[in-house]
Amino acid sequence: MEIEISSHFLRRVKKLTPSEQRNLSEKIEVFRKDPYDSQLKTHALRGRLRGLFAFSLNYSKRVIFTYIGKNKALLLDLGSHEEVYV
Repeated sequence: MEIEISSHFLRRVKKLTPSEQRNLSEKIEVFRKDPYDSQLKTHALRGRLRGLFAFSLNYSKRVIFTYIGKNKALLLDLGSHEEVYV
């Protein structure tokens, strides 16, 4: 899976702790190999975010993304449930 990253996503990454940044790197590698790996808990979003998807970084943080091709994803947002789903 090829991955592109939005500028908004990059700004959010800079706010993570070093530990969370390492965890994010690991999760992105898992995502690159298999976007639906069970440890990611990838799911389609509903409501106003319909058409987008999310996977879990940890218990409290989510990564929001969309597919922009058959084998390409764009990471859009990162944050707590309240930050990304509102």
